[in-house]
Amino acid sequence: MFESRSALAAYAGAGRKPAAVEGPQLRIAEIRGWQLAQLTAWRAAREEFTRRLAAAFGAAPPEQLCHGITHGAVRLVRLTRDQYWWVSAEAAGMEPLRSTLPGTCGALTELTDARVRLGVSGSGARELLSAGIALDLHPAVFIVGQGAQTGLHHTGIFLERVAEDGYELYVPRTFAATIWEFLVDAALPHGVKPA
Repeated sequence: MFESRSALAAYAGAGRKPAAVEGPQLRIAEIRGWQLAQLTAWRAAREEFTRRLAAAFGAAPPEQLCHGITHGAVRLVRLTRDQYWWVSAEAAGMEPLRSTLPGTCGALTELTDARVRLGVSGSGARELLSAGIALDLHPAVFIVGQGAQTGLHHTGIFLERVAEDGYELYVPRTFAATIWEFLVDAALPHGVKPA
């Protein structure tokens, strides 16, 4: 059986940038131990898909695009009219999907090993991200629970505001080191240090 390994594990050490950085106003770290699946509804079976998804999630799915809600250990984010991301904090968190969503109403694609999840938090988080992301991240505009497909350092990412001063970035695995380098370098004016 294959063992999942962090894309940044070998990157830390050997004179490279650390696996987490911290300063008085900022913390950047890789989030590990989570599962990600993309769910796609077949248009002809959208109502059945939505009903079954709500049963697996335990609550109604979010209605707004690029908004997420949390129920238990699972976060459900609506990406498009017919697509969601199921983010679970537990390894067995996708089991309800496998038993509840048949292939006749939609598809489940596991993406855990295709993405790296980074957390950026602290009072300097918005300023740091604004240095590389062309979105209005003002708290009145980019509210907690909102996400966006955007770009950072020439790489497509999914950004979500998860707390008052907290953001999460879902980065394609092949670009994880590049994005990490950018974030750590951009954080230097915030007085970051290895954590």
